[in-house]
Amino acid sequence: MTFTKEFVVEQTQSAKAMGSGTLDVLATPSAVAMAENTCMQMCDTLISEEETTVGTQIDFNHLKASSIGAKILVTAELSRQEGRKIEFNFSLYDKENLVAEGKHTRFIVNKKKFMSHIE
Repeated sequence: MTFTKEFVVEQTQSAKAMGSGTLDVLATPSAVAMAENTCMQMCDTLISEEETTVGTQIDFNHLKASSIGAKILVTAELSRQEGRKIEFNFSLYDKENLVAEGKHTRFIVNKKKFMSHIE
């Protein structure tokens, strides 16, 4: 099972704007958010309305810089689901260039029960 989502790199997602670097290129934290968002949205078909998923682990390799305005295609692939634990492999492409890749783990939680520990 795979899911692909397209993002356009905005100025607010630059390393300079995010404070993670000094250049106007896609910031690693922004690229991580793109990957996590794609995995999260892929989970929508796996959960009920009372549930959501939360990210618990990410292994991220940022391999190539991308400019402001670049179109980034993120593809998430479900690699394993064991009970409430869901594991993904993902890749980010800028045109034909691999920008980043990694693995992400999410857990299915009941929204009310999860939030009751915080409130």
